[in-house]
Amino acid sequence: MDAIFIRHNMSCTNGILEYLWSKRLIAIHFENNPSTIPEDYNSAGEKALKRLLKYCKSGAIVGADFKSIRPTSMLVGEIKPGSKIEAKKLGDYVYKTVELKNAKEVFYEKYSLLAAIQPRQTTITGWPSAQKYLEAILENKKIPLELISLHPNQLEVICYEYLRMKKILDKLLLPIGRTLKDIDIFGINGQGIKVFAQVTHSTDSKEISEKIKKLKQYESKGTILIFFGPKSQKRDEDVRYISIEEVFNSLISNHKSAHYRMVSIMLGR
Repeated sequence: MDAIFIRHNMSCTNGILEYLWSKRLIAIHFENNPSTIPEDYNSAGEKALKRLLKYCKSGAIVGADFKSIRPTSMLVGEIKPGSKIEAKKLGDYVYKTVELKNAKEVFYEKYSLLAAIQPRQTTITGWPSAQKYLEAILENKKIPLELISLHPNQLEVICYEYLRMKKILDKLLLPIGRTLKDIDIFGINGQGIKVFAQVTHSTDSKEISEKIKKLKQYESKGTILIFFGPKSQKRDEDVRYISIEEVFNSLISNHKSAHYRMVSIMLGR
């Protein structure tokens, strides 16, 4: 089943949101209309209702945000295939609701990634980047302690920690992942030399070659260029290539270390 995200940022009171939460209902609201036919709405409402109908037909794993009443958690559950949309009048508005099955509250303290990678400026949409996490939560399984389990954002963080552990980088100059164009990590080492690093999960050799080419644009006297990628990929002699497998294995090699604990927490273990 698809993984989807729904944001409950609509015209209603906290009391109505508490009702929806307690009944394990997700809801959308576009126009005060009891119809569940998409064509009866404006373009935004039509689009949202078509998506909801699609997920009701096929089934979906859901991450539901109720931020105004639950800022530290979200609701995770399932839309069973063949579910129906029900129009409910709650207070002054009519909402289109669907019941979640096997729903549970999930705290961001444990699954912080689910807060960090939520889609923006949308009511209901696919959420493939969260699929493995939502599935593990619903199935009460641990996410495997494997490199492939890490989200790209988390991979950038562990590569930064590796650079610090190996004393290649001492201080950041900009936040991780939001730095210069085509650069994921930008900082200085203990001697004040600038360090530029790019990080990728990709195994596409053409894509990697292009990323390395862009990284090399930052080459100048007194700079260090580092590319983190899969060990199977071709290297470039002008750029230091560190495999992400080396990074991951180094950080989890000591089960009593803070690095091991860090990776475990990232994966909600």
